[in-house]
Amino acid sequence: MKVLVASGSGKTGELTAEALHKIGVDVILGSRNPENASARWPGAVFVKFDYADPETFAAALAGVDAIYSAAPFETLPASEEALIAAAKLAGVKKIVKLSALGVDQDPTSPHRVSEIAIENSGLDWTILRPTFFMQNYSTTSAATINGANTIFEPAEDGASAFVDARDIADVAAAALTDALHNGKVYALTGPETLTRAEVAEKLSTVTGRSIGYVSIDDAALRDAMAGAPQPLIELLSMLFGLVRAGHTAFVTDGVQEALGRPPRSFDTYAKDHASVWKVAA
Repeated sequence: MKVLVASGSGKTGELTAEALHKIGVDVILGSRNPENASARWPGAVFVKFDYADPETFAAALAGVDAIYSAAPFETLPASEEALIAAAKLAGVKKIVKLSALGVDQDPTSPHRVSEIAIENSGLDWTILRPTFFMQNYSTTSAATINGANTIFEPAEDGASAFVDARDIADVAAAALTDALHNGKVYALTGPETLTRAEVAEKLSTVTGRSIGYVSIDDAALRDAMAGAPQPLIELLSMLFGLVRAGHTAFVTDGVQEALGRPPRSFDTYAKDHASVWKVAA
């Protein structure tokens, strides 16, 4: 079996490739710059793949049996609609899509439009709908945590059931390789809901530092994202609006259903990633 992880450098893409490799699956990773990616991850097999350029799809899909797709939000739904068409021409049998929790509440959401196209494609499929990633705190937010001992988010006192990206990857690997998951939609969260202040407390515990949380407003979020694609800015603005309104403060059993085990806790994530956050002077 050969799987294309179409976003090989993404938060879940690399982890999904690792999970597949562990179970002996032949994996290739898509990248807009495969030469640079190959230099960063020696031994991995990269191929040219760009969601914004469907002309790259056919060659990347040659001989592929299944696809893990985590398309950038700003390219949706057109990129995944084009990927479906190319996949069918290439004889691909299955697609696993990374979507987002709650998109089923809005039929006009680009993620939901893509989901519908996949569901109607004639391919086998599985859809993953995760909530906020724990790994955001060890990647995009690490600089402010390390530099200012502070988490800045427009969440007020809203809580979320953060999910470990490693759990998403494990579910993706299972879905790509086992027909048991065909036609399933998995809502993926962690085992508990946490406010951002509680996240800061947990990071303080593992780092031995005093890390705080400051709730910024939507305007500050938009200023901080100046230069990012406008659809992405609008998405994050909407998502944090849901957090403030209390709509992300719930736990699902998606990881348990898919894997037969509970999801990783935030405490486990924080301990495993503690080296990312600088030790107090």
